[in-house]
Amino acid sequence: MPARVLRKVQLTGGSTLIVSLPKEWVKNVGISPGDYVVIEQQPDNSLRILPSKFVRKGPYEVDMIIKKDMTPSMIMREFISRYLAGYDVIRVKFEDSAYKSKDIIRDIMQRKVIGMEVIEEKANELVIQCLAKHSDFPVELALRRMGNITLFMLTDLLRAIKEGDVELLRAIPSRDDNVDKFYIFILRQLKMVMLGLLSPSDIGASDLRECLGLRLVIKSIERIADHVTNSAICMLEVEDMKKDIRSLLLKLGENVKRLYSDTLKAFFERNPILAHSVADKIEQIKEMESRLVEKVMVLASTRDAMYLRLVAESLRRIADYSTDISEITINLAIPGP
Repeated sequence: MPARVLRKVQLTGGSTLIVSLPKEWVKNVGISPGDYVVIEQQPDNSLRILPSKFVRKGPYEVDMIIKKDMTPSMIMREFISRYLAGYDVIRVKFEDSAYKSKDIIRDIMQRKVIGMEVIEEKANELVIQCLAKHSDFPVELALRRMGNITLFMLTDLLRAIKEGDVELLRAIPSRDDNVDKFYIFILRQLKMVMLGLLSPSDIGASDLRECLGLRLVIKSIERIADHVTNSAICMLEVEDMKKDIRSLLLKLGENVKRLYSDTLKAFFERNPILAHSVADKIEQIKEMESRLVEKVMVLASTRDAMYLRLVAESLRRIADYSTDISEITINLAIPGP
């Protein structure tokens, strides 16, 4: 059947408008006279037609077999791939002595995903269900929390650098898991839209174009959290930081933090003017990074210089990702054709 079919709207019964369904499509999906179809209005006022038998009547279930030679990272990737695919229930089955991997599954549920709970357990099987629904936790709310956690991580990084707080630096990486959980949760919902399991309006988006923008935004925020984490780890390795270096590093960090904060504000308010302002400041950030690196190469030891340059690069990368988000904000502010 052609991707697009033209049909004439006809009047019947004096007031009812009807349109015929394409014969080839009817045959492909197995519709017969008397069957029901579900009609969904889309955000762009188009209509989506589904045979009623295609509409989900229960949770989507999938099996996952864990073999004893599977590594923890393999198990994690296999589990998360099923979560992202939109399955509501994952039946994890353990072959032979692989039941010892149950703790790995529980660790993944705790650190990497939102809303997954064990609802049934046997010696060689775990039945896990996603109890977090898109209607209970909309994408924008999850995205705001993801952005705020990352901003607080950056705030604490700068405070730790200023005060020399080693314990605060050590605490930052653990919060990266929370950002990853929101990232994977939002990505799950966006993938379900792309698969046709949800409509854009179900997750609070206006159309597929906005869903694509959201996909790029959450990836940028996830990468920003990674760079904050990497910076904290590198700062733990620095043995002696001169006053001039600390001053320049904090100046760079505060400007990057302000840039990221404005980026989030512009995105959530859909403010293209503020987004343009953010994008225009990236060159200033690069100049600050260059001045910092020059000072580091003169005053710091070879070992400390290596880690401090990595921190400077990470802060600049945070600014780069902030600019990417700002550009997405500007793009979404332009009405589609």
